[in-house]
Amino acid sequence: MRFGLIGAGLIGCLRAQAISKIPGATVAAVTDVAEPAARALAGKYGARATATLDQLLAVDDCDVVIVCTPPQYHEKAVLAALAAGKHVICEKPLSNSVESCRRMLAAAKAHGKILTTGFNHRYFPAIQFLKKTVDEGAIGKLNHVRAYAGHEGLSQFRSASEYDKKVIGGGALCDVGIHLIDLTAYVLGDVCEVSGIATGSVWNLPGAEDNGFALLRSSTGAVATLQASWTEWKGYRFHLEAYGERGMIRAYYAPMMHLLITMDKPGGKRQRSFSFYPAMAIKEKVLGWQHTVIETFRQELVDFISLAAGGPRGAIADGYAGFRAVEIANAVYRSSAENRSVLLTTAGES
Repeated sequence: MRFGLIGAGLIGCLRAQAISKIPGATVAAVTDVAEPAARALAGKYGARATATLDQLLAVDDCDVVIVCTPPQYHEKAVLAALAAGKHVICEKPLSNSVESCRRMLAAAKAHGKILTTGFNHRYFPAIQFLKKTVDEGAIGKLNHVRAYAGHEGLSQFRSASEYDKKVIGGGALCDVGIHLIDLTAYVLGDVCEVSGIATGSVWNLPGAEDNGFALLRSSTGAVATLQASWTEWKGYRFHLEAYGERGMIRAYYAPMMHLLITMDKPGGKRQRSFSFYPAMAIKEKVLGWQHTVIETFRQELVDFISLAAGGPRGAIADGYAGFRAVEIANAVYRSSAENRSVLLTTAGES
């Protein structure tokens, strides 16, 4: 499969490295508003550098485009690529508004093309273990999920645009929280009701919350509590916990690890097991966090190739999952502003 990259920044470069690790996959073309960056990245992989999006979409030997631009430009690139007959992988968040996401889903359906969302955290080994354990019933019927992700806030961003509501669509929930929302829904099942509170008295950014707190309910009755934070003064923290009637499982990063507790009955004798993924920890120590990102991108792309060929889809997040995550974040904002819960339908309309 031949990939075109829209955006030659950090994520575009990591995407290109992931593509290079898949037999039969190639980088066919690269475009970026910064033409020198596009030429430099294209040159590493024997790809064509184009000056504009239209020129990249006109490249015949490009089957799929990966949109790696800032979120406010996602819709334009995705709609153009779908209209040009290309499949699309779009980085998260899918867009910076619910309405924009709806238009992208409609376009993918109208053109009969695949649209997926870059939720690569689904490929964290601890997350995959958690999902498999829940699905197999090892902890009994799922009762609730607890999820948290946070970092120190503005000092962690490379530019002001990364915490601008007009760019990402909100604050912590649309930044560090967007992966968390997707993973929670991935484990919980489709969310039907959202309540929440968004606070912003620390960084005082218009429309961009420091902390987002959410209470989610699925159509099966399982619930989840979720917090995304830009005031995690201990440094980056990320964990997802699933509780069943006969145990629990916790996935944590970084470093990658999981904890599993199982019982023969509620409150029965507990069996505990841990995994710390030492090989991954060593590789991150030597090669940096980028190593994990590239590996999760590689696995995601393998699943995309399978999906495009009519095979198993694996863990890949489709366009609907990207839409749903943005919709849930916005439902928290509505709930906070209107002091009420927000109901979602299975069709994704609130």
